[in-house]
Amino acid sequence: DNATIGTVLSIMSLSTIGIQTLLANYIDKNKEIRLQDVISFLALGVVVGSIVLYFMPIELAILILIVLLLAIAQCLLTFVNSLAFIYEKFGIHINYGVARGMGSFAYAIMTMVLGQVVKATTPDILPLFYSAFALLLLLSVRSYSLPKTHKVIVEDEGVEESIAEQVAVEQSIFSFFLKYSRLVLLMGGVVFLFFAHTIINNFFIQVITPIGGDSGVMGTAVFVAAIVELPAMMNFEQLSRKISIDRLLKISAVFFLAKHALTYLAPNMFVIYLAQFLQIGAYSVVYPALVEYIKLNVDLEDLVKGQSLLTTAIALSSVFASFLGGILLDTVGVSQTLFIGVITTIIGLAIVFVTVENPQKHKIQTEKYNKKMGL
Repeated sequence: DNATIGTVLSIMSLSTIGIQTLLANYIDKNKEIRLQDVISFLALGVVVGSIVLYFMPIELAILILIVLLLAIAQCLLTFVNSLAFIYEKFGIHINYGVARGMGSFAYAIMTMVLGQVVKATTPDILPLFYSAFALLLLLSVRSYSLPKTHKVIVEDEGVEESIAEQVAVEQSIFSFFLKYSRLVLLMGGVVFLFFAHTIINNFFIQVITPIGGDSGVMGTAVFVAAIVELPAMMNFEQLSRKISIDRLLKISAVFFLAKHALTYLAPNMFVIYLAQFLQIGAYSVVYPALVEYIKLNVDLEDLVKGQSLLTTAIALSSVFASFLGGILLDTVGVSQTLFIGVITTIIGLAIVFVTVENPQKHKIQTEKYNKKMGL
């Protein structure tokens, strides 16, 4: 039932927070640990765990494995993002929007393909695909390499230091929150902003069934949302040159509200398709914008913690949305659940508008903080 699904997903999100927090702190404190190796280790864990899952007959063990595999997969997102921007510090440009857009394209295609595969066979075959995809990720990450001639670019001081000489600045979680207080508050807004987004994604079939939807049209609706992400994300870099990151975040928050409100008011599947199309300005923009915003507002030594903070905020939203969403759907119904989602989106939008700041303003504030702390 919905409550069971929600409970499993919320435990997964809590596990994500715990795993990535421990790993992020470990990476920051041990400069000899390569992020590439951490990603490879996690991907290998998904490969092995998925194969075990395929042969596992015990229901409780299946639930436990699903939670762990999903949590590891979520952690991988954080570390791949961090790795991309670390490469940029070595003067290797990464077009994040293109990379993330291709991810959305792959998701759209595989949603339709696997939907047909499961329909023709059984959901039991899915772990084999998990394993195959994780293995592809593992091979891809292992192929990343930096020429020995590349040096770290330290923009403010004009100093170059080799990879081996780069020293991560250790600091407590409390001091990190103090240093980036506005960013932490912004992540609070992200929790509210993603609440309805997560409910709709996790319980989409329950959302569309009352208005005549079924698993077939659900696949089409998911495809619409995923495919419109491609042009938005692939052109994000050009878009961010014309519109500042802080404004893009505000615009995306408005799109989130419009999408969730339209889903709540939808009398038929045509309106659901329209709501899904609004993904082009909602998740398609907010995710790369948040990643870029953190890159611009967080110092190099705090980069992994900064990206982990984003994943933690999304994971927290998933905890609340998954657990409460399942209970709400079983108790008050679809319409009231979606209405509550609209209210939380409004709260998230308000927090984003109040807390987001221009990266240049943050740079001045960081200098004042460092001076005050004697750094």
